[in-house]
Amino acid sequence: MTGRPEDEGAFKTPTLREVARTAPYMHDGSLATLDAVVEFYAGGGRGNPSLDPEIRRLRLSEDEKQAIVAFLRSLSGSIREGIR
Repeated sequence: MTGRPEDEGAFKTPTLREVARTAPYMHDGSLATLDAVVEFYAGGGRGNPSLDPEIRRLRLSEDEKQAIVAFLRSLSGSIREGIR
């Protein structure tokens, strides 16, 4: 949108609120579950010319991956009116 080469492939990051209820994931809907998203990023994403250099392979244990997914699921819930 800016026309600057360094912004090629950039996009606004959406909120994580209710992320567990918004499958499929990724810009093209290619990942069906939060587990698949965590695996994708833990593996370093998919190489391409626009990939941010900060995205790289993470050495996460299965427990750490499960903890991330549990955290993401915890961002869902119902909103209640305040006490009057």
